[in-house]
Amino acid sequence: MKLKQADLLFVKNGHSDLDEGIAESTGNFVYVAILADEENVIHATADSGVCLQSLQLFLEKNKSADVYRTNVKNTKRIIFNAKTHLGKPYNFSFQPGTNSFYCSQFVVTAFEDFVKFSEQPMFFGDR
Repeated sequence: MKLKQADLLFVKNGHSDLDEGIAESTGNFVYVAILADEENVIHATADSGVCLQSLQLFLEKNKSADVYRTNVKNTKRIIFNAKTHLGKPYNFSFQPGTNSFYCSQFVVTAFEDFVKFSEQPMFFGDR
């Protein structure tokens, strides 16, 4: 499948401590990024906050990603929405209502005018 702008790239559990904690809340996928164009992704990382990164570097770090494509036609607007958050910090608290983002929170925000994704709340420790 040829990748297209605004495709979502889902990364499976790599079994690090953080991945295991996230997987307890979300299942097998522990990370998501948005394809900005044929050569770049935009995503929220613990190291850089919301950033633009080459697809090549993203795949080198994550080895592979499953692709999900929405039916949204206005992909340029989604990427515009996403880019308005470049440079914002990573949301280490995983709480809503901050001016920071973890990866899926960022995707929900970028797509909010077009797709209403249901969010899976993050939790760590005993339920």
